[in-house]
Amino acid sequence: MALKCPECGQVAHTRTSAYEAPSVKRTWYQCRNLDCSCTFTALESVERIIMKPGRPVATEAEVKSGTVRQPQTLGRYGSACSRRDRHAQP
Repeated sequence: MALKCPECGQVAHTRTSAYEAPSVKRTWYQCRNLDCSCTFTALESVERIIMKPGRPVATEAEVKSGTVRQPQTLGRYGSACSRRDRHAQP
C-alpha cells in the first residue's frame, strides 16, 4: 500500500506495520523522494461492515453423517489449496 507524502506529495511506501487493536493497524511510511525522505505513521481501521457473510446451518442428517462443511481460508496456501506443504514441488 502507498500513500502520498504529507510534506512533498510524492508516493510514500510502507516500511512496516503493527496491529494496535483487532481492527486498528498502525503503518510506518517513508517518502520515495530522496530529497524529502519524510517518515510518518498512519492509522488504518475498520469503519463499518458493509455485508456480513452468511453462516450455513448444518442439518441433523449432515451432522450425523459427518458431511458438515469445514471452514476454509483463501490464499495461496490456505486450506482451500490442494497443496498442503508450500515447499513441496508440483
